[in-house]
Amino acid sequence: MKMDKKAFTIQTFKEASDHQKHYRNLPEEEKKDLFFKLMQAAYGFVGEDWPKMDKNHFEVRTFKREK
Repeated sequence: MKMDKKAFTIQTFKEASDHQKHYRNLPEEEKKDLFFKLMQAAYGFVGEDWPKMDKNHFEVRTFKREK
């Protein structure tokens, strides 16, 4: 899965910092909803649930201590 870089617009530093004030005052539930919408747009799963994680890339390793 790749990020769709066309889903965002280029902003100046001033424009980006103005957004922080707005988001800082939002309730946590609304922040979660906005984050989810941004992730959907960025990764192209708009209108769908979170994609399932491909767990084939992970493995469990044991840590051996030296005496």
